[in-house]
Amino acid sequence: MIKRTSHSQQKRRDATGQRLRAALARLLLAQERGAKLSVAALAREAGVGRNAIYVNHRDVVAELLQAASHRIDAAVASKEAPETDWRAVATELKEQVRGLATENARLLRRAQDAEQATARAEKRAAKLDAELRAQRSPVHLYGTEPNTRNR
Repeated sequence: MIKRTSHSQQKRRDATGQRLRAALARLLLAQERGAKLSVAALAREAGVGRNAIYVNHRDVVAELLQAASHRIDAAVASKEAPETDWRAVATELKEQVRGLATENARLLRRAQDAEQATARAEKRAAKLDAELRAQRSPVHLYGTEPNTRNR
């Protein structure tokens, strides 16, 4: 069975293709400023669902992948290895370690405080539970034993 698309479906597909190509052009310009090339980004930019792109516009996906590949190749070729100041890197890493140690100590203190608060709450809950049980127990009106009556 051959599936035929109606004229309106084809028009809609063509319009979506034009929107996708325009969005791809905008993304390529934005990528120079650090934007990411992906099908999800293309779908957001064009206002189209990703599934529609994968199903009906594989050619646009191929263009996107090709553009991304060329950009990566160009970026790798144009980058020269910069001189790295390893002392500055080491100093920055030491500062990060100090900051993380401080944060770790603060979190440890908060965990200990939470454990103490939990223990106090459990103790208070047990006390209230005992009081509630005492309040719910039957009260004997005549003496201390249930069968003894005041005569």
